[in-house]
Amino acid sequence: MSEFRYNYLKDTWVIIATERSKRPHDYNVSIYEEPITDISKCPFEYGNEDKTPPEIFAIRPDGSNPNTPGWLTRVFPNRYPALRIENSPISEGYYIFDKKGGFGAHEVIVETPDHFKHIQDFDQQDFINMFITFRERIKSLYNDYRIKYIHIFKNHGKEAGKSLVHSHSQLIALPMIPKQPLTMILQSKKYFLEKERCYTCDEIKLESQLGERVIYENENFISYCPYASLYPFEIKIAPKYHSHDFSTLTEDKMRDLADVMRFTVKKLDKTLINPPFNMVLYSAPPIRDDTINKEIFNHINNYFHWHIEILPRITTLAGFELGTDYYINPTPPEEAAKFLREVV
Repeated sequence: MSEFRYNYLKDTWVIIATERSKRPHDYNVSIYEEPITDISKCPFEYGNEDKTPPEIFAIRPDGSNPNTPGWLTRVFPNRYPALRIENSPISEGYYIFDKKGGFGAHEVIVETPDHFKHIQDFDQQDFINMFITFRERIKSLYNDYRIKYIHIFKNHGKEAGKSLVHSHSQLIALPMIPKQPLTMILQSKKYFLEKERCYTCDEIKLESQLGERVIYENENFISYCPYASLYPFEIKIAPKYHSHDFSTLTEDKMRDLADVMRFTVKKLDKTLINPPFNMVLYSAPPIRDDTINKEIFNHINNYFHWHIEILPRITTLAGFELGTDYYINPTPPEEAAKFLREVV
């Protein structure tokens, strides 16, 4: 029978529609991207550094100069940014309407110089390089007092919003905390005040004990399909130890994260035959000195738990989801995890 499940962190309900249950082959939404035949036209290609805005950060083992070959990852401003660091963050009101200047940052993170290498092809070092780049950009941007939240995401496949074939992620730095992460922060705090424990730590402990929704785990990290998954084959990857801030991740822990990410993405690729998906990093914002944020985020290091979500785009949000903020998931997470665990 179908059932409602409550997603505590996101404070919403999911209908697990078992009567409409779907197996992996029922989705049939594999990516069939046509690679650029002339890769010299790709602005992210190795050797085409002059086709992008000047780089902000890069991993260059050979010590090569900025905006030249020699990089393993490379970061530069988006040529068509949603927000700009030069804009004013000042708020204005017009009767009942409010607006702010389009202040922020919008960066492109190219994770590999190889045009034909996608995330399901990454080896462990590729993931480590990607995570180092995420960490360093978070650290750097939070030095700007005006930035309140940094959102890092990856769109894999055209259906998930990817516009260029060459593998890349994006970073948007915002002058406010968006509703989704703010809800997760407040829900985490509510749980901590009631039980004096971290919600995600408790969730991970239970999932590891039950095992039915676990995909893969090692000493420090775990991947699993959450109990109230909003999307079919939704995956959560999190540290098994408590940590609120991704930017504190050390290289030794990063190896275990890369290991879990590599196995998880490969299993997803094999199970659904290269599906489109969005990957999102949720990490705690810094505590700023303004009164409201200090009150909300007091002791955030105790109650928030950073994590990564992989959200396959294999169903379409329709009138029910958009009109209610509830979700219908036609594949129970227990079944999704079983398919992912068992795929070779």
